[in-house]
Amino acid sequence: MPEDDWSSVNDPKERRRIQSRIAQRKFRDKMRFQKEETERKQENERRASAAYTAPEADDLDSGDLSGLPWGSISLRHVVASGKAKEQTSRETSLYAESSKAGGSSR
Repeated sequence: MPEDDWSSVNDPKERRRIQSRIAQRKFRDKMRFQKEETERKQENERRASAAYTAPEADDLDSGDLSGLPWGSISLRHVVASGKAKEQTSRETSLYAESSKAGGSSR
């Protein structure tokens, strides 16, 4: 903006006033951008959390698949094992991350 050009201003008070106005404008723009970014991330997380959730092992039907000579796979076991492995992996990741920072999550 032409009114923000302080390079030709000789009065130190006026020059500082113009520089402060420019800095304040930049700061407000930066804060607005960060707020919008945070709101956008929160909205994305909210939408993503409703997109899909894995079933709990107890929610699965224990119906037998009769007619298969070798039996069938237990989906309850598969889901329970997967959730246990995911939890262990998450705990290990959190512990490793806190170790880098010098703290402990346990």
